[in-house]
Amino acid sequence: MKILTALLVLPFILMLSVSVKAAEAPVDYLNLGATLLQDGYVQRSQTVLEKVNVKRKDFDFAQYYTLKGVVYHKLSYPVLSNIFLEEAIKRGQDNPSLYIYIARNHWQKHNYQALIDALDKAGEKALENQQMFVIKAEAFKQLNDMQSAWAVLDQGIQRFPEFARFYSQKFYYLVELGFFQQAQQYADQYLARSEYTPKDYLTIGYTLRQNKQYDRAAVLLEQAVLKHPGDEQLLELLGQVYIDQQAYISAALVFDWASIKFPRFAEKAATLYLRAGDPVRSLQLNRRIIDQKEKFRLRLGIDIELEDYEALVAKTDALKRYGLLEDDRIVYALGYAHFRNREFDKAMYYLKSVQDSQLFAKASHLFKQIEKCRNESLECL
Repeated sequence: MKILTALLVLPFILMLSVSVKAAEAPVDYLNLGATLLQDGYVQRSQTVLEKVNVKRKDFDFAQYYTLKGVVYHKLSYPVLSNIFLEEAIKRGQDNPSLYIYIARNHWQKHNYQALIDALDKAGEKALENQQMFVIKAEAFKQLNDMQSAWAVLDQGIQRFPEFARFYSQKFYYLVELGFFQQAQQYADQYLARSEYTPKDYLTIGYTLRQNKQYDRAAVLLEQAVLKHPGDEQLLELLGQVYIDQQAYISAALVFDWASIKFPRFAEKAATLYLRAGDPVRSLQLNRRIIDQKEKFRLRLGIDIELEDYEALVAKTDALKRYGLLEDDRIVYALGYAHFRNREFDKAMYYLKSVQDSQLFAKASHLFKQIEKCRNESLECL
């Protein structure tokens, strides 16, 4: 029985002995912090590193400050991060990756010259990272050194010819400088290598439009609208390109569709339908225009296109109420409507009040017609 009891108790004694020895062994917080950081547990790594005994003999300050610097970088404390990383370098840390972290920290604080200096010190390590070319070029641009910015992007393209960001960056720089023709070259290269964002489509579409390449702009923006149907600016630019092509019905359809989500486009769609010779659809869109003043202004054009001069004259009180009779074009239209309705006295009243020289010249022609109609009614047939 005693032997059996001893056999049962012995494992527990051995386990207790191991536990005591484990408890007596000091925890290596420095390496534990490094492991946690490598595994992505940044907050836990920070907590563990606070427990490190820095007073130990032969303590590895270079590793300690490196880990602290990386932790603070990942926690978005760029100034603190750089303090520790630079101290790590002073303590003998020679890993060039530290300069990449230092450069990124300077980027966050907009310290552009310091960023450039850090990447220069990183040497070959910086040349292995595509994004380092991107931020270095942008840093030079922010310092108004476009020649160096361009040279950095050329260097990046030489190393990573398939990386689309370099071409888009050159493209945007050229657009910003107003070199639209040259920018198109990089837009084409960017097109072949990347998925566009709405901003990319807008900028390249605008550049094509500036270069009067309306067909290419239309094709590009049509693709953009299919991919981003809810983007207000893309819809507007596509409509404008159609107007440039004098494709008024296509432009009207774009703005008509866009007005469902963006009501401000209803007026433009109605105007374009009228310009395209479709007053009926213009009238349908006119009902959706929110601005009553613009609604009536456009309705006059619809009445004239439909030759509904009685309807136009019937709106006189509304035109006065909205102050639209201050517009010579509308005054002329109202005078013309009275002329077509053979109300010559009222026609003369409005036509004589026209101040615009070009419109008054047209009104003068109507004066002669009115005189003919009064003297010889057959002249008005």
